[in-house]
Amino acid sequence: MAELESCRIGIYLIVFQWIIGFGIVLVNQEVMKTGIKNMWTQSLGRTIKRLFAILILSSLSFSFSMAADWDIGGARQKVDSLAIVYQTRSEELDQPDSLANLGEYLRYAALNSPSLKAAFHGWNAALEKTGYAGALPDPMFTFGYFIENVETRVGPQEQRFSLKQAYPWFGTLGARKAVAGEAANVAFSKYQAEKLRLFYRVKSAYYRLYYLGREISLTRENMTLLSFWESVVRTKYKVALSQHPDVIKAQVELGKFEDKLASLEAMVKPVKAHLRASLNLPKSVYISLPSKVEISELPVNHDSVFARVVSENPDLEALQHVIEKERAGVRLANKSSWPNFTFGVDYIQTGAALNPSLTDSGKDPWGVNVGVNLPIWFGKNKAKKQEALARYRSSQNNLIEAENQAIAIAERILFEYDDALRKIRLYRDGLLPKAEQSLNASYTAYQAGKTDFLNILDAQRLLLEFELHLEKSIVDLATRKAELEMITGSEFEISLE
Repeated sequence: MAELESCRIGIYLIVFQWIIGFGIVLVNQEVMKTGIKNMWTQSLGRTIKRLFAILILSSLSFSFSMAADWDIGGARQKVDSLAIVYQTRSEELDQPDSLANLGEYLRYAALNSPSLKAAFHGWNAALEKTGYAGALPDPMFTFGYFIENVETRVGPQEQRFSLKQAYPWFGTLGARKAVAGEAANVAFSKYQAEKLRLFYRVKSAYYRLYYLGREISLTRENMTLLSFWESVVRTKYKVALSQHPDVIKAQVELGKFEDKLASLEAMVKPVKAHLRASLNLPKSVYISLPSKVEISELPVNHDSVFARVVSENPDLEALQHVIEKERAGVRLANKSSWPNFTFGVDYIQTGAALNPSLTDSGKDPWGVNVGVNLPIWFGKNKAKKQEALARYRSSQNNLIEAENQAIAIAERILFEYDDALRKIRLYRDGLLPKAEQSLNASYTAYQAGKTDFLNILDAQRLLLEFELHLEKSIVDLATRKAELEMITGSEFEISLE
């Protein structure tokens, strides 16, 4: 509707300015009828004609350009605002310190991530294209000099000036503008999707680093406990209350823990590098192991998630805009069967006649011309239309396939979310307390000589396993929540502005 309204305004302007132009010509004719043959009136007539020619082309150019112009002020303001944010806030933002939390990491990543900035500039570039996609082609000015003057009754023709402007068929500029506008919408949706993916990468790396820190901490605690038991076994062995194999078992188990701890500590560097890469953080900034992860253990409504995936997923929104872009491309291809027009004016500078007293001596002729291209290559135009239609249908099926895949991914994430939530409750409220009781009971029985040392080792391994399973379930729950936020289009509660 906005495009039709702009075209209507443009046509009104053309008609209005042509009326003014013909009025100027009529005035010029009335002046010439007075019979006053002096240089002033001749110069006035020539000036009026030139103004009329320029007025015609300028009115057409202005009106057609106006008809093709769309309102992109809202998107432009958003881009300009974000550009200022990236330019100023990223310079002012302090680098995260060793005590930084997840929110600070996310804010830093949002302002410094190269991938997010690349997506932003891609959106900006697509938006800039809308500023000229619907514009008229550049007018053409030509100059011709007569090497041998063409003698006419009123004098020799010396040089020619021509100005021409091409105009595509009605609606062509609007269709081009629509294609560029939807391409800008696609780029914006991709920017939104990249921001959500960035937040997910930061969160998952942060949670992985937390789990690694907890695994190191639990391993050290178990090593301390096992070292104590190893000393107890050695003491009992010295007083002949324990057998030598128990000492060997304790030392072997302690050696396994030492090997595991060394591997875990060596793993810290690459895991930190993963988080550092997501943040675009310099190597000079130290990253500490997170001490806790805050999670919400509330169940998720599956139907609500599926609805939000279909309606708010930015990747699906991008595909929807691709469909609209291809639909505009079909409209544009249909315009190829219609002619384009070229309007122009010619002005020829003429010298004085051999007989200066001759009427109209040295009169400069001028004229207007109209050209029409002939779209007679029907096979080429048909192929354009078929190509555009095929692209449109392809984009429709791409959206359907993407929706199906998104629903399938959501099903998998929801299962893993619910499974992690179930395991948290199972290990924290059921298995862990029982494993601690089993370990304490085994140790008491061993002190009383009612069980062997192997039972203590088995109870300790089981307790460590359950503790690690609990921590992994916590990390899995937090990671799946972050993944749900990514596919449903939900952003972390963080504002860039």
